Amino acid sequence: MNLSLFFDYVRAEALIKKHSKTFYRAFSSLKDAKQRRGIYAVYAYCRLVDDAIDIDKDLKKLHVYKSNLDRLVKGDKPRGFLWNVLMDTTTQFQYDEHSFKPFYELIEGQEFDAAPVSIQTKDQLFHYCDLVASSVGRMLMPILVSNPTKEHDQFAEDLGRAFQITNICRDVGEDQKRDRIYLPKALMDEHGYTREQLWQQTNNDAFKAILNHLHHDARTLYTRAENQLHRFPPSVRFPLHASLVLYRAILDVIESHDYDVFSTKHFVPLATKKNLIQSILPVT
Repeated sequence: MNLSLFFDYVRAEALIKKHSKTFYRAFSSLKDAKQRRGIYAVYAYCRLVDDAIDIDKDLKKLHVYKSNLDRLVKGDKPRGFLWNVLMDTTTQFQYDEHSFKPFYELIEGQEFDAAPVSIQTKDQLFHYCDLVASSVGRMLMPILVSNPTKEHDQFAEDLGRAFQITNICRDVGEDQKRDRIYLPKALMDEHGYTREQLWQQTNNDAFKAILNHLHHDARTLYTRAENQLHRFPPSVRFPLHASLVLYRAILDVIESHDYDVFSTKHFVPLATKKNLIQSILPVT
């Protein structure tokens, strides 16, 4: 590896270290340096694509990423640190046309977020989760396992949905300020919770019932994913398991604060994270 590419990977690592301490804590434990660098490269892509809409609110910038991705897939590497590390990673791990599909799905999910968001049904919610979260797991599969199977794809779908539902429950107040409603309207109607109450940030029994419903869905998905960890090589099971238990714990924190997601953004305390990691460490 030349020095320029080395520093491009350092830059990619800095992004995950800054913006996602949970995933960095989990995946920096991988012993294989190529796998670690591959994870950082994919994360950098996801972070920058997300930021094009969430931070920059620039649909044209998102379309530039799509155009550059088209070039990368064709073997014509665009300029920039992101494309340097992505080209290196996708070449080393032999990405094919199917492997690149989730990279485009993430862009589609961000296009959805570019306009005011209103989710109508749980099926629509799950589809959105697949675009913006399950896609990330699918991007990582060629790095984590040789010859990914349908079972690995299902794992990525389940865990991605669980992660995104957790995010949605945690970020209700923040998303509402951005004119984004990810709580399915059908579920809100079922519990008698109105959009006007959401705008007023009303944390009543109906709202708690909605979040409890989604928490149950997320926990079911976490459990399904956890039961599939044995399909992965031993070397990657721990970081996958760590990311799962650390993110699942966010649900516990939300519940312990009586579903108050309007006045604060909840995080898992460091001491709790350490205990969770300790609880899943392989026996030596």
